Order: sequence, then structure tokens, then C-alpha cells
Amino acid sequence: MAQINRLEEAYNWNISRLADAFGLDRGTVRRRLKEGGVVPAGTRNGVNVYALKDAGPALFGDTMSAGGVGPDEMLPSDRKAWYQSENERIKLEKDLRLLVPVEEAHREMSLLAKAVASGLDSLADMLERDAGLPPEAIELVEQTTDALREQMYQAIIVDDEDEEASSG
Repeated sequence: MAQINRLEEAYNWNISRLADAFGLDRGTVRRRLKEGGVVPAGTRNGVNVYALKDAGPALFGDTMSAGGVGPDEMLPSDRKAWYQSENERIKLEKDLRLLVPVEEAHREMSLLAKAVASGLDSLADMLERDAGLPPEAIELVEQTTDALREQMYQAIIVDDEDEEASSG
């Protein structure tokens, strides 16, 4: 085995070593490095070596990156596999509750808005009863809570209009 003089050189591998380490064909490694625009980090024993930090993204980069191949450009078998994997990912995310149906999200947001509105409705009464605020202060609290309720309503309306515009 070749002697490594500097620690950085330990992370510079040739195509054969990259292929062996990652279980890929040498031709595949060579093609992906070329497509990824990876330049050799140097040579060792007359053979080009590539920095792992540069080779890794080229070898295992996402096929859906901005410059990558989209599902419509894939071979039919690859496209089928991609869609099946996406369906499985979505099912898993639903099971793990990382994805929530839109109806459930709307229902939860509605419950939250009702709870906040109810609290705002009773705030003036609680302050009058428990804190003994004078009528002028209670009037100011009621005006402020009414303004907050109106802001919440307007935010919901604007969001609904944006949703309808984007879906319609």
C-alpha cells in the first residue's frame, strides 16, 4: 500500500478505490465524476486521485437536483422505481405524522383560532372582575381585542384568497 505523507492525502482516492469502497462500477464512478465536474485533487503513482469531499456529492448527489434528471427524463423502469419510492416515502411520513392531511390541519387551526377568540372575548370581563380595572381601561381592552380579532380574520381571508388563486 502507498505511503501517505499528509493526512489530507488519506482522503484522496483513485477511481478504483472509490468504486471498491462504494460498491460501484469503475465506469459509473468515472462517468459521475466527469458529469459532476470533479477535478483531480492530484496524482499518486501516476494515477489521478479525487478528494472525497468533492467525489461524494458527484457519486451520490440527488437525481432531482436543479441540474439533475427529473422523473420525466428517466428511463421507464427508473421512473417507476422513483415513483414507487416517493409513494413509500409519503406513506412513511404519514405514518410518522410528518405529513398531515390538509383537512386535519384546517380543523386544528380552526380549533386554535376559536380558543384564541374565546380568550379575547372573555379578557375584558376577567380584567374588570379580577383586576378591578376602571371602565375606561376596559373600553380600551375591548377595542384592542376587537382589533386583534379583525387582524386574525383578515389574515385568514387573505390566506384563503391566496390558496384559491394558486389552485384555480
